[in-house]
Amino acid sequence: MEALIFIQVLEGNSPIEVARSIGSIEGVTEVLMISGQWDLLVRLKYDNMEDLSNFVVSNLRKEKGVGRTDTTIVLSRVK
Repeated sequence: MEALIFIQVLEGNSPIEVARSIGSIEGVTEVLMISGQWDLLVRLKYDNMEDLSNFVVSNLRKEKGVGRTDTTIVLSRVK
């Protein structure tokens, strides 16, 4: 299973440092710096909803500089 997580980096924190830190967490397959409302987009592989929930609550929310997040579950890959 796969999820995309949009992240706002808290003011005063370096987006690149937050991205590197998140990128080192198991299950994270990609971290993109993006423009617009969000600062980062994280692509994550997980086995079940409990693993996804644990990642967001136990790992992502505790990372220094991570503010608001929005998690989207990938339903299918078209291309």
